[in-house]
Amino acid sequence: MMKPGRTLQFIAFLLIYFIVPFCACLFTLLFANYTASAFLPDQFLALFEATQIKNDLTLAIFTWAPFPIITLILFFYSLPIAKFLFSTKGCNFISEERARHRIVHSPLTISILGFIGWELSNFLSVCRIDRLFPEAPHQSIVTVSILFGFWGLFAFAFSYATTTYLNKLLIIPCVFPEGGLGKYAHGKQFSIVTKQFIFWAASTLFPIVLLIFGILLRTNQNIFNLHELVHNDVLFEVIAIMLVFSFAFAMSFASSLQHPLNQIEKATALIKEQKFDTRVKIFSSDELGLLGDAVNEMAEGLAERERIKDTFGRIVDPRVRDYLLSNEHSLGGKVVEASILFSDLRDFTTLSEKRKPEEVLYILNRYFQEMSNAIEIHGGFINKFIGDAILAVFGTPMPMADHAERAFATALQMQKNLDSLNAQFLREGLTELKMGIGIHTGSLLVGNIGSANRMEFTVIGDTVNTASRVEGLCKGLKKNLLLTENTSILLPENIRSKLKPEGEYELKGRETKESIYSYSNAE
Repeated sequence: MMKPGRTLQFIAFLLIYFIVPFCACLFTLLFANYTASAFLPDQFLALFEATQIKNDLTLAIFTWAPFPIITLILFFYSLPIAKFLFSTKGCNFISEERARHRIVHSPLTISILGFIGWELSNFLSVCRIDRLFPEAPHQSIVTVSILFGFWGLFAFAFSYATTTYLNKLLIIPCVFPEGGLGKYAHGKQFSIVTKQFIFWAASTLFPIVLLIFGILLRTNQNIFNLHELVHNDVLFEVIAIMLVFSFAFAMSFASSLQHPLNQIEKATALIKEQKFDTRVKIFSSDELGLLGDAVNEMAEGLAERERIKDTFGRIVDPRVRDYLLSNEHSLGGKVVEASILFSDLRDFTTLSEKRKPEEVLYILNRYFQEMSNAIEIHGGFINKFIGDAILAVFGTPMPMADHAERAFATALQMQKNLDSLNAQFLREGLTELKMGIGIHTGSLLVGNIGSANRMEFTVIGDTVNTASRVEGLCKGLKKNLLLTENTSILLPENIRSKLKPEGEYELKGRETKESIYSYSNAE
């Protein structure tokens, strides 16, 4: 037994793909037959009665065969949709995408198929009647062909409007609960102007054409003398003028809707490409004007958000920024395994005392830029600058299995960048910089610390302190790079073979001694 929601979908499926298309043609045919005596010439009515008396099998086939064929086509067209909506086993990705695409385009496809079936039936029937009764006036046959062709347009408009409404009301909200129809809507879609023309033709042009047929029938005038009638009869002049004005009004009204909507569509597409300076021109104070204002306000808000995000990304690592923006802002954190790189400039305090603050800032900024480049290239993030020191983390917030190797490679790159920077400083008459680096691997806490209204994303723990203490040994051991055993055991064999044991040291704040290693090529 189907669930209530699934039952409603099944009813909607039957309505859209079978009942409505069938009823559109059936009701149109019944109404056309019912009103035929009021709008068709007497000659054709007699011809129509003669065809019924003749009971021609070919004519019956030509009249009705297109509709079962169209129904069969609709059946196969709707199979992927039925499988997607009602199958308990589910569909693969390709079948699901095909079904979604067909659901979006169903109203237009169904209506066009129904229109083709109707017009094909009309054409074949008229051709067969012309063969059966060659003595019949050709003007009568052409008149009937035109009239029933217009009835096909009415059937198309009725089918399209009804299936579109049912599809939007009952099917699309279930299949696209979060939207995303734009992915499937490109191509076979009517614009607002085209829809307005179709409905104008079905609701205005077609009734007036029927009335003209009725008037001509009652006054015994020929439809093929319409040009002469318009010039000689005021009534027909009024009808022609009203048709022109109604068409112009319908098209101008549709254009007044489509033009601003096109502007909004283009603007949203540009905003989607992060062109937040895009603005919609406002042409009215109605709902479309309000919508345009809303789009402009949204673009301004997104631009402001992007400026804040960009500024935030300059203050903290962009990956930390994205992590903070995509997660809840609450105090606390998690324990992770990571490698800490701590670097510090030697004797920089003494150097700073001999220079102007502007010059010190200039030297520091260039130094930090080169070191930041080395850290970011290897996937680390700078947690903070502490005076002239740098605290970099590898393995969080983005997990990486080779965090120790990355930290070590970063240290070597930092040394190379510093050598290059020192060469530039010497050419500029500035003093060379000397740097020490300490690396330690272990568990640490990463997350937000602080108060409820003022937080800082950082890393804390004994691992951070140990890396700082190891760097502090560089000056005494006259080494540029030192690392602990925890880090060394995670490095590849070709690197470990070049490490030199420096002995065990009792670091400040630690009860146990730490084995320290240096790298022979880092001097």
